Amino acid sequence: AQLAKEGGCLYDAKGIAGNIIPAIATTNAIVAGLQVLQSFHILRAQLAKEEGTLKDMCRYIYCLRDKTRKGYLLQPTTLPEPNPNCFVCRNATISLSLNTKEWTLEMLLNRVIKKELGFAQPSIMIGEDSIVYEEGEDIDPSEYSTNLSKRLVNLPAGGLGHGSSMRVEDFTQDLEVDVSVSHKDHWMIVEKENGKKGEPKEDDREE
Repeated sequence: AQLAKEGGCLYDAKGIAGNIIPAIATTNAIVAGLQVLQSFHILRAQLAKEEGTLKDMCRYIYCLRDKTRKGYLLQPTTLPEPNPNCFVCRNATISLSLNTKEWTLEMLLNRVIKKELGFAQPSIMIGEDSIVYEEGEDIDPSEYSTNLSKRLVNLPAGGLGHGSSMRVEDFTQDLEVDVSVSHKDHWMIVEKENGKKGEPKEDDREE
């Protein structure tokens, strides 16, 4: 329908959609089959009680448009090493500097945890087991709503101040990361155009 609005007729739009949908289904089936084959390698190694890492057992497989010289359309390669700075590849600890006396939990949630880190339904814990915020199907939104407007230093379980840490989990995406928090009133802004450093600027909650 959108294609028809932009100048094409409805018949052309149906023809394009009719070609795209089978292609998507076919691609998904190929990828799913490759994933199952890789899982067989893991199961075989576990049954044989072989020692090794995921990199030793599995391969990253490229689906090629054109055949190789040997006539193959699938090209297996060695899995890359996990990125030590990626909290998806491994349980990494990231550093976060902000004004803990001005930032609220809601600002931290929307600007950093969801927007920058990509968490969908995060749970935030301070200390060992003190949950200050949690999202999910079985969670009552009003249970932690009172903490959203609080400054980070005023949160329960001692709050988030300089040198403190928190753990963020998202069971819907199987993500988990530890965040080391440091308080900072001023910082240097780097202008993106010429790379020159700007003047020290105070942490402004409206930015």
